Amino acid sequence: MEEKMKNKLKALSAILLFTMLFSLLATLTSCKKDGATDTKDTTGGSNTELVDTSLPELEIKDFGGYKMQILWPETHPDGHWIHNEISVEETGSDVINQAVRNRNMAVESAYHVKITPVVKWCSDNASKNGMIMLVRNEYAAGESSYDALATGIKFISPLALEGALADFNTLDAYNAKHPWWNDTLMQGFSIANKRYFASGDIIYSDDFYPYCVFVNTKVASEHGVTENFYELVENKEWTLERFHNMAANVADETAGNSNEWSTDTMNGAIINTNFAKAVYYTKGSGMITLDRDGYPTWNMDPQHTQEILEKVINTAFVNNACTFSSSSMISGMSHAQAEIQLFNDNKTLFLAEELIVAERLTKSQNMADFKVLPMPLYDADSEYISVLNDSTVIGIPSMQKDKDRSALILSAMSRESVNTLTPAFFETVLTYRYMQNSESKATLQIILESEVAPDVATIQDWGGFMAGFKNLASQGSTNFSSFYQQNISKARKSLDDYITLLEKQ
Repeated sequence: MEEKMKNKLKALSAILLFTMLFSLLATLTSCKKDGATDTKDTTGGSNTELVDTSLPELEIKDFGGYKMQILWPETHPDGHWIHNEISVEETGSDVINQAVRNRNMAVESAYHVKITPVVKWCSDNASKNGMIMLVRNEYAAGESSYDALATGIKFISPLALEGALADFNTLDAYNAKHPWWNDTLMQGFSIANKRYFASGDIIYSDDFYPYCVFVNTKVASEHGVTENFYELVENKEWTLERFHNMAANVADETAGNSNEWSTDTMNGAIINTNFAKAVYYTKGSGMITLDRDGYPTWNMDPQHTQEILEKVINTAFVNNACTFSSSSMISGMSHAQAEIQLFNDNKTLFLAEELIVAERLTKSQNMADFKVLPMPLYDADSEYISVLNDSTVIGIPSMQKDKDRSALILSAMSRESVNTLTPAFFETVLTYRYMQNSESKATLQIILESEVAPDVATIQDWGGFMAGFKNLASQGSTNFSSFYQQNISKARKSLDDYITLLEKQ
């Protein structure tokens, strides 16, 4: 009996020691995405606004064991949509898993609630399991089974314009001034003083979806690309022209020709479709502007876009400098899987993709050594812009009976993440695993600080902007004016319908 008691005490001591070490690690590595730490030494420069990350313990509230149900999207086969930010695995010692568990347990204990994710496939089609259809059906029935829902930012638009989501600005429990909310991202979808989603430290994947450029250092060395990429960025010489020239000098003659392309081809760059949109923003031009009442107005017409888009298409495809990313690149692979394999097989110099690809690059057995750069500048007078693609965000159904309670719990989760999830993600996952030098950290800082949310979450793809770029690129055409002349009315109608529905709320 005495021996059993000694063993129990040893086990308890080990657990306490582990807990203390983990808390110490979290304290030492605490780091906000805007460069804030508990010291004055930041990678973001003197203009970085420091945020106090040493938050006091949560105020105790008793919600009587209430079950907080969050509709949560199932993981996409490519790894998109979601990380385990709420729907955590119950087993495993992964640093993110552990941080999520600690965050959830702290909120559950302080508020006497049970946080329960309801995992469903996130889709924009009419599938009975599609998240949009679930919320739409409940809204039509005048009820809601969920306290909150997490979904891709582009799926917020149809739900918001139909009135299925609550306006956070009407909730007393929500305060956007708290440092744990990503207020910049939320402003990107603030229309006529209405906000339909919240994002902050509760969700870190909004910072995993900006577009950037990965550089394969082995390919650069073997092909005589000797530029100091970090100096180019710092001196604002990392432009479309420099990107194109380096890519063209490395690429095989047939690299950008989809009819002659093969897995043996040396590519100057492999680019995602959204490359066009990202460069459009770097020019300092958004697809929309807001009028004095806060409603969006169309700002994209053939005359406005011709110069920009022709430069993008020429940069990407003249001299076969770039290979357009598609699912047909390698048989049996998605385009994301093919991109990663080709990069790690040293068959491309640049990969223009979402930052999330970095995590998957490092998990490959034949991992390539790489650098991370912002998207190239349109010209030297532009600013670095990181266009978000499909970040995960949190919304509250408008039919939810106690929306303020939902907002309060979400805010507590975001707040508690400052001490758990955020340090684990930014210091361990992003920095420690593959950002081993100060230059990489500095350029990562530029990428994260220059995020731009898609214009009104790219409602209905603005009349086919991305599809148009893809089709024109594959045809080698630069005649964008005729394309937009044909599609401008469709895009404007989508916007007009959106505004009409908003005004009815």
